[in-house]
Amino acid sequence: MVRILLAVVAFAAAFGQVKPAPTISSLERSAGPFVVGGHSYWVTVQVKQLPAGKNPDPDFQETVSAVRIRDEAGRAIFQRTFPYRASGDRFEETTAVHSEILKGRTGSGLLLTYGVVPSTPLGGQSWQVFGVVGGKLRAFSGPISTEGELAGQSSSTPPHTAWDESLKADVLNFRVWTGNFFIIVPLRVDWTMGSIRPAYRCWKMAGHGLIEACRFRVEAERRPEEGLTFVRLFPQAGEKAGIPLHAVIKKDSAVEFIEAEAALQWEESAEGVGLGVSEDIWLKVRIDGKEGWIHSQEDFQAVGLPQAG
Repeated sequence: MVRILLAVVAFAAAFGQVKPAPTISSLERSAGPFVVGGHSYWVTVQVKQLPAGKNPDPDFQETVSAVRIRDEAGRAIFQRTFPYRASGDRFEETTAVHSEILKGRTGSGLLLTYGVVPSTPLGGQSWQVFGVVGGKLRAFSGPISTEGELAGQSSSTPPHTAWDESLKADVLNFRVWTGNFFIIVPLRVDWTMGSIRPAYRCWKMAGHGLIEACRFRVEAERRPEEGLTFVRLFPQAGEKAGIPLHAVIKKDSAVEFIEAEAALQWEESAEGVGLGVSEDIWLKVRIDGKEGWIHSQEDFQAVGLPQAG
């Protein structure tokens, strides 16, 4: 029976019905040294590669299967592995890892950026901060993922934290997509305690008690509609906050986006941290001098911020 099966496989392969398994090669790439807390560290990635086919796609020809951080003695002090699977002459999903120094006012550390393809337009990336605490390099959290990106960074300068004057602390700002606009979410980097967490957790009194609600800076690009429309401008974030004003909006109206209010989502798991905000989000606007809060998708559309993504 075994001979018959082998003969069938050989016959099918000869006539192109069974494709041989792709040959996956392995190599290592190292970056460093990265000097953190007076010590040197190296980041090594294990890379899997496929031979190029007839129409190779560079995004799917290689993937990282593991990343390690080694100290001056060559000891692996951090390791993370990534699954991979080949289909024909390409990987079904690929992972990339980038390492660089993260500079702050009160400390510095190592930042690993993970990227996964394919992904949603604003997804696929996550970030992990490391620093030296008690003489040892450690991760401040699991990889932080969000629909968005790091804010205030550029390709010409090393990544850096911002300074929060009210906290007297370094913060790492994230541009988080809400579905209509970006909000800027600050995470406090505590170099001494070795942690990264939301810079603020905020509460306010509502009709049924305390609810979580923080104010965030906004980044939005208006795409105005033709014709006339209007929105209701509430005096506070909440439909029971008072009698709303009605503001007429024209294509050439002066519309400013001031701030947003929403509950922050910080969800920790074994895989990492999910960062986002609740769907119940309010936006403070100024329309031709009239100021107030809007809330619904209809209102967001009216001010030129249609839902996307």
